[in-house]
Amino acid sequence: MEPLLAAVGPWLIELIVVRNSHSGAERRAISRDVARGLLLRLQPRAYVDRVAFEAMTPEDQHIVRMRALAAVSPSAMVFSHVSAAVLHGLPVMRTRLHTLHVTTEDEDQRHRVGQTMHRFLISAEDVVRFGDLFATGVGRTVVDLAGGLPFEEGVMAASGALSDGVPRVLLEEAVEAAGPRRASRRTSDVVGFAHPGAESAGESRTLVTFFRLGVEVPILQHRLVLSDGSSAFLDGLFPSVRVGTEFDGEQKFLDPRMAPQGAGRAVVAEKWREDEIRAQLDGLARFGWIQAGSLALMRALLARVGVVPPRHRVTLADYMGAAREARPRRQPRAPRWRT
Repeated sequence: MEPLLAAVGPWLIELIVVRNSHSGAERRAISRDVARGLLLRLQPRAYVDRVAFEAMTPEDQHIVRMRALAAVSPSAMVFSHVSAAVLHGLPVMRTRLHTLHVTTEDEDQRHRVGQTMHRFLISAEDVVRFGDLFATGVGRTVVDLAGGLPFEEGVMAASGALSDGVPRVLLEEAVEAAGPRRASRRTSDVVGFAHPGAESAGESRTLVTFFRLGVEVPILQHRLVLSDGSSAFLDGLFPSVRVGTEFDGEQKFLDPRMAPQGAGRAVVAEKWREDEIRAQLDGLARFGWIQAGSLALMRALLARVGVVPPRHRVTLADYMGAAREARPRRQPRAPRWRT
């Protein structure tokens, strides 16, 4: 039975919401199921099947928690920041998912357990709908994240939007519409730096580290032709030294959706791919999440393959210029984001 439950999506899993029409016997039955571990309480008066919920990804669990909050709230609320990012399919740090984010204009509603309330003005044009949930549009969401999170995390979200096909002009217009705010400069820098070729949170993290190290601007998603005529896309290429870079997350080998034939076959296939790639390069640097975010580790790793900061200073404007000229490698068939 568990495989069937694991397949239930965040929009299909049933919410049990206790309302005034429920009898005392029905309420006691729900309480017994909670005590037995069959139901999980997500909000006062909102419950869900524990096994199905715990089988979900943290992002899907976050959506279910939003549904539960909206179901018991006396008035409509607008989800924003990290919560809106999850709805739009933008990458966010999973450590941020422990709380729901809501934007309100009411000072009295800013402090609730399990929620982070943001007090900002919000117009009807800023709001989009996902089923029964209301959230900030993708441009406003990126602006909120860029202004409220560290630079690196803002770039993750903005690059994720661009790689999913969100026009850069839409993000720039959202920056203008937000007007003067605290961290307005960082917001503008995030949107200008974001690159559609950074197709994962790890690749965005890597690009920020490259900039902070002062190395040349890499070409992202550089295409190589393999011996069988197929294409391989490097995460990055430093053209002056013909050195490629590859970010490897565990998901690439352990997630059944990315390795449908199993981790072993995925490793073997990647090994053959790497051998062909190395034959066309003068060096290849592979690294994971920790190295991607560490200046010291990345500096040492790049130095071993001949990548060092050039004599002329590489600036933020250099990285922004390359990002502006780039286009997404592929357009998604059904983007989750909404304007």
